[in-house]
This record gives sequence, C-alpha cells and structure tokens, in this order.
Amino acid sequence: MNKTNLFIDIGLLTAFLISSSPHFTGNLIHEWLGLALAVALIAHILLHWNWIVRIGAKYIKNLWHISRLEFLIDILIFVAFIVLMTTGLMMSKSVLMTLGIQVARAGQSVKLIHSAASNAAVILTGVHMALHWKWIVCAVKETFVTPVWNMFLRASMPKPSESNQA
Repeated sequence: MNKTNLFIDIGLLTAFLISSSPHFTGNLIHEWLGLALAVALIAHILLHWNWIVRIGAKYIKNLWHISRLEFLIDILIFVAFIVLMTTGLMMSKSVLMTLGIQVARAGQSVKLIHSAASNAAVILTGVHMALHWKWIVCAVKETFVTPVWNMFLRASMPKPSESNQA
C-alpha cells in the first residue's frame, strides 16, 4: 500500500502543480488535466477511506492529537478541490463542449472563487505535505533509495566464482 500511495501522491502533486499553471499549459491541457486530477483525487480518498472513517469517528470524541490537525487539513483540502472542480467546470471552454454539455458563461466572481480555491489548495497541500513529511521521506527511501542502493551494493560485491580464483 505504501508504494501505491506514494505513486498516487506523486501523480496528484505533479498534476496539481502542472494544472496550477494554465498560462504554461494552455487552457485545453489545464481543463483535461484538472478533470484527471479530480478522478485521481477520488481514488486517493477511496484508498484512505478507512483512515478517514477511523479518524473522523475519533475526531468527534475528545481527541487532540496531530491526527486531528491532519484530518482538519484534509477536509479543507477536500473542500478547496471541490470548489476548484466545480468552478473549473463552470468556466470550462473545452471539456464540457467535448462532452456535449453546454453551460452559461461564468462570470468574474466564479473566476475569483476558482483562483482563491486554487491558492488555498496550494497552501493546504503544502501544510499536508509538511504534516506527512516523515511518511514521505520513509516511502521515498523504501521505494527508490534503498532499491538503488542495494543494486549498487550487489554490483560492487565480488562474485563467488571471482573470489575462489584468487
């Protein structure tokens, strides 16, 4: 589960950072990547559903622990992304048209809400990463660093046949 979570998290972060720069990607990629991000976010929530339910139940009780802060930040991220996805679809010029859905043009207030939700999501995602930094470091080490390190160790060790000939 750690590797799956890590790759989903890396994908979410990468897609979010790319999608957060529509002036860099253009509107078409921004919209489609945003839609893909919404699907990946739902997968992320489903993968962590047991944790959400467990901490949510404890949250109601007198729990003051880092997990309470993590839960609150996660809820705020969820709300920010729901607002982002909703306002993004309201402003869509490509995705909805491709799907055959027509909506009225979004006003300036929708754009402002979308921008504010995007800024909030960036900040909250940074806080989320800071709160989970120990897990991130351990997962990266376990998934990438340790296997590469072990590969170099195995390559540098003499083979049994080489040591017998000396």
